[in-house]
Amino acid sequence: MAGHQTGSTNGSRNGTGSRIRQQSEADRDAIALQQMQDDISGKTPLETVASREVPMVDVVRLRKTLGMSQERFCSHFGFRLGSVRNWEQGRRLPERPARILLRMIEDDPERVERFLREAY
Repeated sequence: MAGHQTGSTNGSRNGTGSRIRQQSEADRDAIALQQMQDDISGKTPLETVASREVPMVDVVRLRKTLGMSQERFCSHFGFRLGSVRNWEQGRRLPERPARILLRMIEDDPERVERFLREAY
């Protein structure tokens, strides 16, 4: 009989544990949903990433890897021809927003092209 009580107690615990797990999963889902809604509505402040350093990109190598002239590279991705010439000749360095875009192009040019096609 004692063995039977232990079995029923364990069964009861398993049932309660399962309900607690389900409840906490439901709670986590509700919290995640609320966080997403706050993010979408703008209630949640964005994480600051501006302080992170963006490494330089070898623009000449990138452009040549893509098989593009300076003119085509500029018209394709929206850079100014004078800027690209200055970057390639070492007279100027791309500013942070340009470095971000250059890194994205270097990482996945097809994705950037797809975005530009769909966005405009």
